[in-house]
Formats: sequence, structure tokens, C-alpha cells
Amino acid sequence: MWRVLRWVMVALWVVAAGAAWWAAPRESTAEQASADIADHRVVAYQFGSGWHDTAPDRWFSVPSVDVKTSDPQAIFAWRTPDHRTHWVRDLHPGLDPAGSGTLISLSTLVNGIGLLFTVVFLGVLWAGPPPLTGTRWYWWWLFALVPFGLGLIWWTFREYPWNREPELPERRRTGFRGFGTAFVVSLGVSVALLLLRRVFGDILFPDLLTP
Repeated sequence: MWRVLRWVMVALWVVAAGAAWWAAPRESTAEQASADIADHRVVAYQFGSGWHDTAPDRWFSVPSVDVKTSDPQAIFAWRTPDHRTHWVRDLHPGLDPAGSGTLISLSTLVNGIGLLFTVVFLGVLWAGPPPLTGTRWYWWWLFALVPFGLGLIWWTFREYPWNREPELPERRRTGFRGFGTAFVVSLGVSVALLLLRRVFGDILFPDLLTP
């Protein structure tokens, strides 16, 4: 049963990763915005002062336009029929400032998978049998600190709840080791993404995808 669930979770993670990457807002140009408006390719839009993340913590970022500060029209963001989201600074195309439609159309899918993963992980970790390779706190820190749900994916391949001998090994990875490992991995992922973004640009590695 766990082997099947593990591959289901991996498949859902791939779906969430693809959806988050595809729909992540990417900075565009005023010319492209004007062209999309003229061609009636804008299916949703919003004005705002910036972006904030609405996804579960350390999951794939699901940005939302922030409209609560003193400069409510600092950016103009819009979505095209292919579910891609674009934005540009200081553009006032004469549209209704209230905005229209859902800007990140795949946000429900990405957030839903993230919440499902959280429920499954916490339920198995705290209600199931003790983990074999590390303590509960070891896996908690990898889940809580490593971005993009990578700690959870690693957990699914390292642990086999309800499918092993009941005896625990004398030494398991502790919570302190989990915290240190999670910190190093999180830092490594952030540095790698920064370097990849500088080399390949925001199109392949969008800045607003990172939590």
C-alpha cells in the first residue's frame, strides 16, 4: 500500500511542480502588455503594489498581487489564454483599476496538492509508527525547511510505515541533524536557483516561483 501511495505522491508532486512553473508570473514589457490588450488576449488582470506568496510554507510559491499598500498601481499583471501570467511595472493601460478575473488560474491545483501533502505527512509522521531512519523531529525539520516539498519526497523514499519489522535501530538521525541538514539543503537550493536564474534568465527559472 505504501509503495503505491509513494508513487502517487511523486506523480502529484510532478503535477504541482509543472503547474507552478507554468503559471509563475514573469516580468514582461509594456509593449507586450499593450499588444495582448489590443489582441484581446487578456483574460484576467490586476493592479497592485507588488507580490506576496499565498502557498503553504516552503511549497511551490503561488504569488498573489498585493493591493494593500500606498502605491496600488505600481505593477500591472495579466493572464493570457494559455494560463501564463505576466507583469510589468508602471503601466496604466486605461483598464478598470479594480481588476478582473483570477490571475493565477492554477493556484487552486498547486495549493491543493501542497495541503494534501501536509495532511498525509503530518498524519503518518505523528499518528503512524516511529520512523526507521530518523526521529520524528528529524523528518519534521526536512519537511518544514527544505523548499518545494523536496524533504517530503525524500521521506517517502526513505521510510516504509506499516511495512517493516517493528524493532527500531539503536541509532537514528536526530532532530538536530535534521535541522542542520535542512538548513544546508535549503541554502544550496537557493544558491543553485540564483545561479541558474542568472545564466538562463527568468523565463526558465522565474524568481516568483521560489518560496
